[in-house]
Amino acid sequence: MDHVDLKIPPRGIISVVGESGSGKSTLGKTTLGLIRPYSGSVLFRGKDIWKLDPNEYKEYRKNAQFIPQDPYSSLHPFRKVGTVLGEILRYHRVANSSKDIREGIEELLEKVGLTPPSKYINKYPLELSGGERQRIAIARAIALKPAYIVADEPVTMLDASIKVGIIRTLIQLINDLRSSLLFITHELSLVEAFGRDTEVLVMYLGEIVEKGLAEKVFVNPAHPYTQALIEALPVADPEAAKKKKLLLTNVNPPNPINKPKGCPFSDRCPYAMEVCKIEHPQMKSLSANHQVSCHLY
Repeated sequence: MDHVDLKIPPRGIISVVGESGSGKSTLGKTTLGLIRPYSGSVLFRGKDIWKLDPNEYKEYRKNAQFIPQDPYSSLHPFRKVGTVLGEILRYHRVANSSKDIREGIEELLEKVGLTPPSKYINKYPLELSGGERQRIAIARAIALKPAYIVADEPVTMLDASIKVGIIRTLIQLINDLRSSLLFITHELSLVEAFGRDTEVLVMYLGEIVEKGLAEKVFVNPAHPYTQALIEALPVADPEAAKKKKLLLTNVNPPNPINKPKGCPFSDRCPYAMEVCKIEHPQMKSLSANHQVSCHLY
């Protein structure tokens, strides 16, 4: 990643969008301390996570949780739901007695919409649907009431009819826990579920090329890459679909290790100028809560 600078406010929700390989997951894992950058820093409550003492780091790990993309491989296939959730409560001493642990597991299952809990507590992951497995993964992430959660494409592998329900559950939990959320997706339509005031980051080749409130980024996209993403969204009207135009001069993105000089989007941008191939654009403010990294502005 290069030129990435962002702040996730307490109780805030930020959506990160972009095509596959744009660096979304790398960004999320870096904020969780799962990937260490070559330069730069990750601050949690004002302290660099790489310089925390053991006790501080343990507190950080409890407060920074992850919801992975694949509900079929993220859960241990030979451990029952109750065991998966109960171990977390027991290890971190959220509950001590068997009765308290059982009640804690049931409360978590109810929070993520798996009711009655007795139906799920003794099941193995292979006995659950994809949507149910992802709800277990969400329950696991919220078990310690974290301050910060990264959801990495949490509904990509699920049926369209299930996605909205999972997103609504996630929004409700974030509000109840008063946590911050970094929601990663390549499906721009999912961002609408979080509301028009949600902050959106558009990533391309490991860089943030546009950021702002959803109502500004999606209604008036400034960066040519953002325009191309929105143009690529499917529409139900066949006549409207025929009028769509492909904005990219090159369909395939370049190798992230060997990015173009200057603007990383210069070799695919239909508006590229000579300066785009030489000088890297700076992030500029177009209006309140809307910024773009592009030489057109």
